[in-house]
Amino acid sequence: MMDMICARWLLIKRQLPKISLWLTVPLLLTLVVTNVFNNTREDFRVPAAVVVHESSAEANIFIEGLKSSEFMAVEVFNTENSTAAIRELEQYRLDSVFILPEDFAEKIREGQRRDLIETYYTDRSIYYEPAKELAASLVQEKMGEYTTVDYVLELQNNLLDETAVTAEDIAAERKRTETDTNLLQQMFYFLGESADIEETPAFHPWMVWAYITFTVTIFTFDFVTRETISSARVRFNFMKHSYTKFMLLTLVLMTAVMLIIDSVTYVMIKEVLEADISFLSLVMYRIVINVIAFLLAISVKSPMKLYQAAVALTIIGLALQLVMPVIVSLTGLSLISSLHPVQMFVENELNILWFILSAVLILIWIWRDNNAGS
Repeated sequence: MMDMICARWLLIKRQLPKISLWLTVPLLLTLVVTNVFNNTREDFRVPAAVVVHESSAEANIFIEGLKSSEFMAVEVFNTENSTAAIRELEQYRLDSVFILPEDFAEKIREGQRRDLIETYYTDRSIYYEPAKELAASLVQEKMGEYTTVDYVLELQNNLLDETAVTAEDIAAERKRTETDTNLLQQMFYFLGESADIEETPAFHPWMVWAYITFTVTIFTFDFVTRETISSARVRFNFMKHSYTKFMLLTLVLMTAVMLIIDSVTYVMIKEVLEADISFLSLVMYRIVINVIAFLLAISVKSPMKLYQAAVALTIIGLALQLVMPVIVSLTGLSLISSLHPVQMFVENELNILWFILSAVLILIWIWRDNNAGS
């Protein structure tokens, strides 16, 4: 065993600087890409403005409701700067402007919907209609709250004079009822079964890491391709250890080293980017992609073809992940998603199917290589 490790060291020591660089690339790129995305995400929001003539709780709730939209960047102007907001709209720096009148709070309480908010937009406004619908829903929600309070107070005065219920209590109870009953969201059950599904965000740091790691891992194993096509393989015909055993040891050692790097990556991404994932899922994913990279590297005839295969497989994986929801919705077969290793990894699932397939492929390669050698 030690003589094989020594031989491995002699053959790989010239490649160590390049391999060390490749091993650090996934973590560094994930941190950079995620930070760039988080810092520039605000730049892709549609700019809008709200002009407030009189500050009130209702106006603040309206503004916060608009700001809660992930597609809008809301800027607030006071009465003195209302002309500045219109000027920015005319210069196409804003997509739309919402002007709240001085009696905005009174009109909300009285349920006056007509001409409540003054709006401005241009021929280049791309998000005005959705923003207008959001503003209307916010106003309707607040008016509904006051309508409920007035109705309950009226019932109290007419039927239960001895019971004193304040408007604040009614509003709080209404809010609690909305939260408990979940009127706007419905959960559907299929075949009588229910499951808690954790939504995957559109931009997941671990997804970025998974695709970068997949590509880089294949690149890293290019030394296997170089050794396979070189004269070094012939020397093993005169040694007591076969080339197959030597390469299996290489795969095990590289996987062990990469798992150590992955442990550091796991801690860094979890602490810095606050993205958690199952460590066992990470280990399984690492083993699977290492086997894929190893078998691919030992099969191709040149490093350039290996690089091309790595890029092609990464693009195919990304494309399949994009169309996966469509395929599942059309076929109704949710098991299809389990065929995608990155999807399984991001969803905190174990790549058991790919792990078994990898083990079978390794056994086939060993059997074929031994038969070829004999």
